[in-house]
Amino acid sequence: MKTKIKAVPNKPGALGRALTGVLLASMLLAAPAQAQAEDRPPPHGAVLGAIHNVPVDADKDTLELDNGVVATFWYGQEFDLAGKHYYTAFVWHTRDREARKNEDFVAPDVQVRLAQVTFERTDPGKTPAYSFTYLEHKIGFMGGSEQPEEVDSSRPPLEYRTADSRLVLAVPTETFDSGVSIKGYSLFVFNPNPRSYADGGVWAYLGPVFTGEDNSAACDDGTVMPCIGSDGELSFVPGDGPMPLVQVKLSGTTIDGPDKTRALGDADSTRYRFDGNKWQYVKQ
Repeated sequence: MKTKIKAVPNKPGALGRALTGVLLASMLLAAPAQAQAEDRPPPHGAVLGAIHNVPVDADKDTLELDNGVVATFWYGQEFDLAGKHYYTAFVWHTRDREARKNEDFVAPDVQVRLAQVTFERTDPGKTPAYSFTYLEHKIGFMGGSEQPEEVDSSRPPLEYRTADSRLVLAVPTETFDSGVSIKGYSLFVFNPNPRSYADGGVWAYLGPVFTGEDNSAACDDGTVMPCIGSDGELSFVPGDGPMPLVQVKLSGTTIDGPDKTRALGDADSTRYRFDGNKWQYVKQ
């Protein structure tokens, strides 16, 4: 459901956090009882409202701003780190109306902007149980054709806690392109105590990792092209620094030349390392 509204800029510092906290509390208190029960994290509407500093109905997952930007809830994750319980929600944004002016189609390389808002569960058993903690309007760009990767709810997210108290999060995704299903993970890192610009922000999007594909919707039982299907198991492996290596072990089949396929094996496993200059995971 979409709401169209004029957003008010967030105020910086302690005042901004206090005002956002008051707004969040009012939205949660106005939410249906089911949305408040059992220490549940803030609903989608409260997430959108916290990011754009406006009241939004709890059941809304899309917000259109006055400049034509559309903000949409993408994914939320509860996690524990350093003795605290958090809930982070990611929201993706389109370009504004002026940027899309006179556009007949969206180019494949047009990505969406990701924002995040993080809450800490400070008052379990109370309403609201969560307090506003962190907000960033840009943590990276993802996807293509002005759409994000689609979250694959059939697979669980994966987490890795570093020695310096950061959290690496892998969100499972599955997108479709020309009859081919492409599976992967979107990688993020949470650092509640960044010390300098080199540490990045509180959250950062670190890019996608490929873990499999299936062309059964396009191959027409092999009459159009060889039919293939593969799956990958992602795991975190300790690296030289605090950030882990990401390893993907593939199984299934892949195309191996004109009208040929082959089985995937250990030699097809891929490792990715964190590149601190690009703030992305890249193939080794």
